[in-house]
Amino acid sequence: TLRGFEVVDDIKKEVEKKCPKTVSCADILTAASRDATVIQGGPYWSIPYGRKDGKVSIDKEAESVPTAHENVTSLIEFYQSKGLNALDLVALSGAHTIGRTSCETIQHRLYDYEGTGKPDSLLDERYANYLTRKCRWGSDYVELEGMSPGKFNNQYYKNLQKKMGLLRTDQMLYADSRTSPFVNAMAYAPDSVFHNQFAASMTKFGNILDPEVQEGGEVRADCGYVNSYDY
Repeated sequence: TLRGFEVVDDIKKEVEKKCPKTVSCADILTAASRDATVIQGGPYWSIPYGRKDGKVSIDKEAESVPTAHENVTSLIEFYQSKGLNALDLVALSGAHTIGRTSCETIQHRLYDYEGTGKPDSLLDERYANYLTRKCRWGSDYVELEGMSPGKFNNQYYKNLQKKMGLLRTDQMLYADSRTSPFVNAMAYAPDSVFHNQFAASMTKFGNILDPEVQEGGEVRADCGYVNSYDY
């Protein structure tokens, strides 16, 4: 369901004209994510450059990425394995203030959640009714944060307080005592507090590098293909 890679490809073509074989696709993707956040009214943060592109892609590694079906303990442990903490988890989850997801992702919450014959109890009734009408087809899309879509603000956290978190993993951040204080802090404070913490957590996140990729990687000429294979 990931989209937008054509933007990275276009940027790569322009960069290659000016600085061939210098800027990796990984660095371009990181900078593009930051700049897209700024365009939507979010914070700016400094990015350390110098990442390498990997030569090997292992599909099973994608299975380690959260899929919106985990519990808070699993999420905290995943973040801790990357050197991040519960505050980083809550702050980075705030990225869901913009963007959308497929209705298929949340349909299990709407009709017969875990065999109860009812919607997920963590979902506001009126919001559930809206989503039921909105998501008749799994192929349709719904905004991750419907109150102010397209604005990088703290409305996401205010929604969690109202049981209007679209993804269950989002709503559980407010239901769990380890993360709910951070949700409340972000919701009650000015947007600037969320912005500052998001920038700080993204800086930590951006510093996570795979030593094997850094040592054996390359700067791809085309983001869709490795330059060469080493056997």
